[in-house]
Amino acid sequence: MTKGHSEFDFEVYFSEVFHNKGGFDVVIANPPYVEHKKLKGISSKLKTFYLTYSGTADLYVYFYEKGLKILKDEGTLVFITSNKFIKTRYGENLRKFFIKYRINEIIDFTEVHIFEALVSSCIFSVLKRSNSDNKIKIAFVNDTLLNFSGVAEFVDKNKFYLDQSSLSEKIWQLQNETKLALKEKIEKDAVRLRETKTVNIFRGVTTGFNPAFIIDEEKRKKLITEDKTNNTIIKPLLQGRNIRKWVFNKTSNFLIFTRKGIDIKEFPSIKKHLSNFKRQLEPSVGRKPGSYNWYEIQDNTAYYPEFEKEKIIWGLTADKWAFAYDNQNHYLPSNGYILTSKEIPIKYLLALMNCKVMEFYFGFIGIMTAGGAFTLKHETINELPIKELSNLEQKPFIDLVDKILAITKAEDYLQNPDRQAQVKEYEKQIDQMVFELYGLTEEEIKIVEGETA
Repeated sequence: MTKGHSEFDFEVYFSEVFHNKGGFDVVIANPPYVEHKKLKGISSKLKTFYLTYSGTADLYVYFYEKGLKILKDEGTLVFITSNKFIKTRYGENLRKFFIKYRINEIIDFTEVHIFEALVSSCIFSVLKRSNSDNKIKIAFVNDTLLNFSGVAEFVDKNKFYLDQSSLSEKIWQLQNETKLALKEKIEKDAVRLRETKTVNIFRGVTTGFNPAFIIDEEKRKKLITEDKTNNTIIKPLLQGRNIRKWVFNKTSNFLIFTRKGIDIKEFPSIKKHLSNFKRQLEPSVGRKPGSYNWYEIQDNTAYYPEFEKEKIIWGLTADKWAFAYDNQNHYLPSNGYILTSKEIPIKYLLALMNCKVMEFYFGFIGIMTAGGAFTLKHETINELPIKELSNLEQKPFIDLVDKILAITKAEDYLQNPDRQAQVKEYEKQIDQMVFELYGLTEEEIKIVEGETA
């Protein structure tokens, strides 16, 4: 149909629609979900033709802009897509684009998996008309959907309305007034982690080719037997699946940490091992461009000493709200994060980060996967609002964390219901202290705990 052209010209193939009506009455679509990493070949064209362009935007973003462009005035667009644009940095231009028009409704399906998609979805409807004095119909579909005849009835019974004038290019807060007021209360007199000047979050190590650099216990022992010096650059590695709340499972993986600038001649057996992968490690498509030797890990991880400090660790995605404590010098791969602090005690921060208030707050700023897992990116965690307290005020939190860590150290902790019950009791005490710290009322606590909407 395009006769060899790379683009489909709607005005040519639907000339009557555009010449007589000015565009389509309705555009309905379920655009393909293609990650930005796969768009590198057409990125320059997208940047030229789309106002909503962002280097990290996924393909569906441009379908929205194109869909609105081919609508006539007063036409309606209805899409089923990922809901990531609502909260992500890459969605900023799209959010700015949308608020010029009248948004009819947003039906969010984060909590239920109705569509066959790997990401959380929403139904988004917009009218190509000025947005003056518009109220948006919003509903968050949850597992009580089974109690209704269908989505339409659920939405009718659970909808609320939001003034469109409250939206901008910033993250959209699609919540009722009660929850928005609670969000503001949590933020009051708090500082975001990124504002503390003492807390730092770092991403795990990007090797460029994990099969070469990540080894098991057997290979580690073999390399150290060959040369004890190898032990200095073989680091214990925790994968995201190892990490639980407070605690982590013992690892059987290790990282050969041949950072940039290392003298590989000092580690001949390591070099011999890596040479088995030399073809894959030499600069090529898939390996990061730059000046590094083939045996070096891909990234210049200048912050590597942070891995060997007391720290908080977590994976990029987690099925439960969970941060763990580590003082055993573990390294993490690229899908994990660490948090270190120069002044604020790590255990105090851990108490706050693992509490229900922070999990509730994440709902305003974070993204869930279609399977209901948390996406714990560093830029999201950096926005958590914490209270800065004196050492004396921090002590009760730290004491409880110490008690929890003492219990979770037991080898049978994950199989011992009694130990887990004791940890739950200490967690309740921490939550209660945090509720008081943020000045929450009984009704607000019920909202945080999900007892009321």
